[in-house]
Amino acid sequence: MKKNKPYQILLAVLLLFCAGFAWSQPQDNDTKLAAHYFGKGEYDKAEIYYKKAYKKYESQLYFERYFQCLLYLQKYEESEKLVEKRIRRDPYSIENQFMLADVYKETGREKDADQLYKNLIKDLEPIQSRIESLGELFQNKGMYDYALETFLKGRSLIRKGYQFQLELASLYSLLDRPSDMLAEYLNLLEYSPVYLQTVQKYLSRAIDFETDKELVELLRQEILVKVQKYPNEEVYNEMFIWYYLQKKEFIGAVMQARALDRKKGEKGKRLLEIGQVCQMNKAYSEAIKAYDYVIEQGDRFPYYHKAFESKLQVQFDQVTNQAAYEKSEVVQVAADFEKALDEMGRNQNSRGSMVQLAKIYAFHLNETEKGMALVNQTMGFAQSGKQEAELKLLKADIYVVQNDIWEASLLYMQVEKAFSEEIIGHEAKFKNTKIFYYDGEFEYAKAQLDVLKASTSKLIANDAMQLSLLLQDNLGMDTTTAPVQLFANADLLLAQHRYDEAIVLLDSLERRYPFHAMVDEVLFKKGQVFEELRNWEMSIDYYSQVVESYAHDILGDDAAFRLAKIYEEKLGDRQKAAEYYKMILFDFGGSLYTAEAREKYREIIAEYN
Repeated sequence: MKKNKPYQILLAVLLLFCAGFAWSQPQDNDTKLAAHYFGKGEYDKAEIYYKKAYKKYESQLYFERYFQCLLYLQKYEESEKLVEKRIRRDPYSIENQFMLADVYKETGREKDADQLYKNLIKDLEPIQSRIESLGELFQNKGMYDYALETFLKGRSLIRKGYQFQLELASLYSLLDRPSDMLAEYLNLLEYSPVYLQTVQKYLSRAIDFETDKELVELLRQEILVKVQKYPNEEVYNEMFIWYYLQKKEFIGAVMQARALDRKKGEKGKRLLEIGQVCQMNKAYSEAIKAYDYVIEQGDRFPYYHKAFESKLQVQFDQVTNQAAYEKSEVVQVAADFEKALDEMGRNQNSRGSMVQLAKIYAFHLNETEKGMALVNQTMGFAQSGKQEAELKLLKADIYVVQNDIWEASLLYMQVEKAFSEEIIGHEAKFKNTKIFYYDGEFEYAKAQLDVLKASTSKLIANDAMQLSLLLQDNLGMDTTTAPVQLFANADLLLAQHRYDEAIVLLDSLERRYPFHAMVDEVLFKKGQVFEELRNWEMSIDYYSQVVESYAHDILGDDAAFRLAKIYEEKLGDRQKAAEYYKMILFDFGGSLYTAEAREKYREIIAEYN
């Protein structure tokens, strides 16, 4: 049984009225002087004026302040008489009873105070708001045992409806009674499943799923008890799915979700969401299982095409995120895409898969004509200006790979003009600026980069700042722009996936200008090239040189972050990765990577401790 709605509304109105009343107390010079002296801690002076104010207006606020002054001044007898008189006038006020208990405590009468508290609990009536008020007062004063007794007494008085589960769970947590805490949170779901997200939110705050192994296992047992006791209550299956996701035991989440999906006839919606979580966490085989279930439901259901698209992306990620892979594996993935598109048809629903395949052809298999043909075909399925702009950016990127940079520039300018105030427009402007940078128009490029440094996209703003600083630091070094032009040419070759040529050009730059200020940029760019070539040893060597010798320069944190990622994701050395995440936190204050580095560092440290 839910709370009575009209009662809730009436209570809310009364609370708002009381809150407004507290802020609109009658004021005069005496009350202003009282507040002034009270704020400064001059209670002897404040007492005089609050006594006048209370006598004149008899408000609760002035009574409390007058009482506090007496208590601070150790006028215990006077304060006791004052609060007793107030209680006779308003015996229903819990706050006044607590103030009397404060006098008892200050005068060494602990037993009298305890008896007063016990009487308050004993005399409780089945009024939810009063039970909550008393319990909260005890809890706010750190009197957790009395608060617990209050809410348990309240539960015995109010036998139906809300049973103070949240308040009791909070208290059990404070009293270090984890089993009782978990039981109360799950009991709340028994009262009403609508509290599912509330319970999950509170549990995620109370439990560290990385380190609290005993508590995590206790939660599993508590959920299992509920599932067995209430096999038809789906909310506990929902809790099991959430539990497995928090534990990153994704196969358990998929299995539970499949069972619940069949039971509720959701036709794959839940599995699609869980597949995306698995994919984000690089749990590829589990993601594929989730997507396969959705695909099996058939193409007449709304999640079919998205599941197919996501599964194909997972298959690609599964190959390319390996430490090493063969081109033949990417060719096979492309063939899987082609087969899937034959099954789904090339249409609006399969647009995402067509875009993915175009990128594979253009950027991974060096088949730019195939990629371009797919982009042109997909253009016909764009349903908005934003979708068309995204495809124009992709088409322009392919033109860059084909070395047709001015065709690319035209498309970038179209997107920038159409979406000048949006992130996609900023992205287009940055890419177009790089065209002028590649072509040696450095002054124009720097002017555009300085504008982009104010982009609402942190990534674009950071990239613009780095390239702007590169030009600023190196164009004024001498009368020739030749070193910067060589570097820009190497940068273009990297964008075109012509890695061997890029290395040759960067080596040439180092030989011809061994003492130029661009040395750290050259080392970092070599690290990027070898990372693309999946030569982790060489990539680590170049990034390490940047970290060790040029940490004070702008690329120091970038190099540290790339090292962390290589060790963690490619070489599986998470402890070594933690060293570089820690370096970002302590040696590179204000880095763009700080938030991710902190999260990763904590996660890894927790795992090994």
